[in-house]
Amino acid sequence: MSSEIPHWNAVQFVIICVYTCFLSFFQSPHGGLSVVAVYISLLVLGIPVIFVQLKLGSYLQTSMLSMFTKFFPIWKGLGYTALIDLYIMLVTYAPLVAQLGTYAFIAIAEDDYLWSDCNKVKHFTQKNEMCSVNKPLRRSMGQTPRRPEELFYTIFDGVSKLLTRNLRKERRDRDREAIVAAVLFLLGPGAVCCLLTVLGYGYHHLDNDDTVEYLKNLYVFKDSDDEHIFTIWTDSFKLLTYTFPLWTAICCTMGKLCGRSRKLRNLTWVMMLVVFLLVSQLPNLAMAPFLGNLYKKKPDYIQYSYGLGRLMWQMPAAFTELNVPKAYALVFFISAFLFSFMFLCVGTLTIVDNIVDAIKKSLSCQSCNRITISIFVTFIVAVSALGIGSLQTMEVGHYVFLLITQSMDKLRYPYIFLLGVGLLVVYVKQNFGLIERIVMGCWFSVACIVCSAIWQYDLYDEWDKNSNRVSYDELSWPRSGYFPGDEWTWVSWSLAAFPYVGILLGTIHACFTACHRGGSPVDEEVVDSSCCRKLCCGTSQRVREQTGDDFGPPPLLPSEPSAPPYMYSYMENGGGGGGGGNGRGDDHYHMDHYKLDYDPPESEPLTHHDRSTRI
Repeated sequence: MSSEIPHWNAVQFVIICVYTCFLSFFQSPHGGLSVVAVYISLLVLGIPVIFVQLKLGSYLQTSMLSMFTKFFPIWKGLGYTALIDLYIMLVTYAPLVAQLGTYAFIAIAEDDYLWSDCNKVKHFTQKNEMCSVNKPLRRSMGQTPRRPEELFYTIFDGVSKLLTRNLRKERRDRDREAIVAAVLFLLGPGAVCCLLTVLGYGYHHLDNDDTVEYLKNLYVFKDSDDEHIFTIWTDSFKLLTYTFPLWTAICCTMGKLCGRSRKLRNLTWVMMLVVFLLVSQLPNLAMAPFLGNLYKKKPDYIQYSYGLGRLMWQMPAAFTELNVPKAYALVFFISAFLFSFMFLCVGTLTIVDNIVDAIKKSLSCQSCNRITISIFVTFIVAVSALGIGSLQTMEVGHYVFLLITQSMDKLRYPYIFLLGVGLLVVYVKQNFGLIERIVMGCWFSVACIVCSAIWQYDLYDEWDKNSNRVSYDELSWPRSGYFPGDEWTWVSWSLAAFPYVGILLGTIHACFTACHRGGSPVDEEVVDSSCCRKLCCGTSQRVREQTGDDFGPPPLLPSEPSAPPYMYSYMENGGGGGGGGNGRGDDHYHMDHYKLDYDPPESEPLTHHDRSTRI
């Protein structure tokens, strides 16, 4: 941000980048092809995107919304759209993060817990499987058969109150994340250590043969991959887009917070890339021993899950069925909570930073510093998100999650294309090297077009399969059908188009700002040309290049004389003042014969060689 908040160094940036693996808890690879698709997409399409965004944020020291406002005002609406899209993503995942925190507390509870209503636990049911409404006595004979994950949930007769309370606590914690970003530097190592602890227990105490079988299912190429190659590739690319995330305002803000150091801004994209390659599959490797042994022990009961059900009910079932110590269940869910919570912190920090940058010039109160404004804006963002996210704490919550996640995929391709055009215009206008701008500009353009085309292909593919409607998943699949009512389709399309309201609002605001004449009478033709130039070209002011590597004070200079050098020119070498040798002679100031080309005649100094002037 500004000088009020210190910039991140390289170590802090690397620690924060570990949040990029948070979606690996919720989604797993479908085979070797999906893993290859993720990494190839990252190397070919992801590098230019994160390079341009991180470098612009660091070089301009501003957020995405402000850089559009300054260099491409008519594209300001894309900044609003990016913030709305990110805000919806935060609202979607915040209740899930709170639920992971709830699972962590449930893991160490003493008493077994049954859902108050059996309908709250939904997945693929098998024959002779029953759910007991009333919790039986612990030592009674002939207990009603219960699912393993039901034994995991504990204490309360309904998880809604606990979930809501945990959500509110998590929201209050987010009120301060814009000004205490140092908390992120502790969450990253803590999350990694917790996950490595669970991974070590699983590979040391459980059957490794079953673990290897499960890993083969995740990472080995399958014969059926050739039949669904485009679908697998598209799903993997969507996972990469959301987990990085590539086309949001996050990378610009992260680059800005790293400062204007030339060395750091040219290495941030490498550090983010390496961190993602190292930690992206860590959650899958940690869950492999538990799920592999669970699938081997209960083959008729458990089916392979690649989505949300793997984390929400299969991992609890594995901890219960395999008699894993409760401490490891606690540590696992804490790690999932911390990784996901880091994403919430970074996302909220990005939104607050963009808003504060946009309004700081409009504030007339000089006594309010940036930190005070950040606290207020963060509070507003958190409270508004609380009202929307509270829907997911009800029984309909999971269906709201499905509605949002499936709706945001529909109209993402025009957003990516337009955002890429705006970033490209801002990038080529900067004072970078010519070869760099040509190479990275072309690479970024190709990546933008390909990414947009992939999302457009996904939409057309879903349309051809008549599956563009909102569908259930493995946690909510009812016996009546695969799709909810048709009215949800219209709601889904409306939700998908909602972020584009920002384009309309931003364009209107940019037009009014550029064409504001300030009450002075001027020629209308001049005003029209000036408006168009301001809207399309923005400011013509170049950003002054600074290395940013040395922010220390300048070195001390020798004391200056009390008068200009030519006032002492009557002294001879070592003379003056009675010849005592303490005078200031010509040897001390070799400026007697130095004259700049732009010096006017009247400023020509008098010397002992020339006692006259040209005046």
